[in-house]
Amino acid sequence: MKRVGIVYLLIAMLGAFTTTATAQMLDSLTRPQAGRSMRSSSGNSVDNSDSAKFAPGECKTIAHFKGPGKIAHMWFTPNSMDIRHPRAFVLRAYWDGAEVPSVEVPLGDFFAVGNGMQANVDSLPVKVCSRGRGYNCYWPMPFKKEARLTLTNDSNIPCSSYFQIDWVQLDEVPESTMYFHARYHQEYPPEFGEPYTVFVGKGNGHYVGTVLSSQNAIGHWFGEGDDMFYIDGEKVPSIQGTGTEDYINEAWNMRVHSSLFTGCTVFEPRAPDARVTAYRWHIPDPIIFRKSLRFELERRGFLMNSLGEVVASSAPRPDFWSSVSYWYQDTIAEPWCEFPPYQDRINKEVVLQLPLVVDTIRHSPEVKLQINDYNRATYTKTWFQAFNDRVGGWIEIPFEIPEAGRYSLSIFQHLREDNGIWKVLIDGKELCEAGESHIAGGYRVSLVNQLPPDEVNTTLDFFNIFRKDEHEDYIYGQRRERKIGLFQFEPGVHTIRFVCVGSNPESADPKTGKLRYNLTADVFSARKLPFGDPTEWIEKARELEPKAR
Repeated sequence: MKRVGIVYLLIAMLGAFTTTATAQMLDSLTRPQAGRSMRSSSGNSVDNSDSAKFAPGECKTIAHFKGPGKIAHMWFTPNSMDIRHPRAFVLRAYWDGAEVPSVEVPLGDFFAVGNGMQANVDSLPVKVCSRGRGYNCYWPMPFKKEARLTLTNDSNIPCSSYFQIDWVQLDEVPESTMYFHARYHQEYPPEFGEPYTVFVGKGNGHYVGTVLSSQNAIGHWFGEGDDMFYIDGEKVPSIQGTGTEDYINEAWNMRVHSSLFTGCTVFEPRAPDARVTAYRWHIPDPIIFRKSLRFELERRGFLMNSLGEVVASSAPRPDFWSSVSYWYQDTIAEPWCEFPPYQDRINKEVVLQLPLVVDTIRHSPEVKLQINDYNRATYTKTWFQAFNDRVGGWIEIPFEIPEAGRYSLSIFQHLREDNGIWKVLIDGKELCEAGESHIAGGYRVSLVNQLPPDEVNTTLDFFNIFRKDEHEDYIYGQRRERKIGLFQFEPGVHTIRFVCVGSNPESADPKTGKLRYNLTADVFSARKLPFGDPTEWIEKARELEPKAR
């Protein structure tokens, strides 16, 4: 059969599987349903303050059910001024009176978006909507005696969350029913040359899913490592793959997408500090184990030196990896790894909520700074706007760095149709002079150190080019975390300046036809990288390159 024919056959088979699975799910609605439908939620009948409030460090029991029963659906909408709150909120689930949680995960990672970031997800067991704000889980979670769910705010900032936990109270649960488990793990920093451990299990069960996140320590492609499943004490894995993106069922790189069983929810350009999250649900193909299972991923890929030159194509990398493993087993499993504290799960970060620091922002005479009352896309609900009507207007934001180090700068853009294009300067210097630009713009960000300065993009378009949702985008715009670059800073006050250099042609006022040049944003962030100088690691790894597979 020709290659094209094979491709069409595979697409047809996938479509048939999806159609069959959907038909079976809908067909089940024609049969009598067992049990009684129940719900625990944050809602109240007194007023509209339906979210649960969490003080810093506070843990609340959000559901406590007497069984037998099954949790069928969970929904969360968290809200916090902590921009990494998806890593700060921790979900735990305890089955049948157990003292140890069978589920222990940061909320964002459990819903397939790591590193404290936000993104949409559209898979079979997990769906995240509203640009990363509405979390939905459909993993079935049966229990025999009782179920207890808690939510904890690990940050030092008060926060809140709406939630609904839908469950079915049953007369009985078959004795053979297996318990749902999910556990977060990270290896910060990695051990040289050692594979990453995704899962270690003991007992009788089946492995059903992986969320893998990386914070890359050096540039270029990170995912040459194979997946290896050691079943029931094997010394040689009976299941071994061909590469990290292959395990995610991608090919030749990864691309941001979301589908029933696989997806890549975050994939930044291949520069140092690129962040990645991908998921693989083993729902049609669970990994079955009777005694034990160990799942590892080789942490291998291309190596790039500080000049942006590729020095190895398959060697150990110093990337910081984290993951969530999902599985069912016939007993309540003991935790196989320790759950790290919040300060170890995130980078140190200087965060400026722009509406709250507007008095510190300098600007040119023609620019007017405005704090507008409400916008649901932003963290603060109020939103910051630099109202500007011409090229050349500028704003300058001071920020204080507490300790020396390498920092990744980001602006949380608020993309609207009346915004312009703005150049970025750090401490009054061009990006290439101040550090490394990571603003993509028609070139490979991984090659930035090899390009003449005039070929490196230094401008950010604040016009809303996406318009994914007509209603939301036209009324509110949308928020987007946009990386600016990497910079070595000494302690003290530094500045980031935005200078208007133009406007998107589509920004024209529909009434006057005049182009618009505003800037709107939510947050400025300076995130301290946890990596040291990778030169020694790279030199050590290059020695292994001739031996690489």
